Amino acid sequence: MPEALPRVAGPITAGEMLRSGGIDPDALVAIAPRVTPDAVTVRVASPLFRMVWARGISAVTMPWAIYVTPTVMERHMAGGEPARTGRLMVHELMHVEQWRRLGGFRHLVQYVGDYLRGRAHGRTHWEAYRAVRLEREARAAARLMSETQPR
Repeated sequence: MPEALPRVAGPITAGEMLRSGGIDPDALVAIAPRVTPDAVTVRVASPLFRMVWARGISAVTMPWAIYVTPTVMERHMAGGEPARTGRLMVHELMHVEQWRRLGGFRHLVQYVGDYLRGRAHGRTHWEAYRAVRLEREARAAARLMSETQPR
């Protein structure tokens, strides 16, 4: 039986999810000048789309939207773990920034190239994923934003 998708009243933006996590969307402009968080839609990924995701992935960013698991959306709607959701949104918004900064082709070549080089050097899937330069940049941005925001 397919997993039920959470009911969302209307479009949810990354800006809304940042604010719920205590992160000021305007503060993101210093590290992601090409991104307007309130213009980036967050959607629940369909079960079909999630079938191609590696186990343990919470979100995937495309140039037009951020797709999250039902668990992430349910947690946001219930107000649970807001700081975690805020960090995830910073991470994913950095991927939007990267898409826009590099362009789609260069973004994919760099991302996939880094991953495949890691695998060719004997790294596990997760080690290769964590070593991708664009992932390291996104993790560093999420860490920076969560550390510098007032509590």
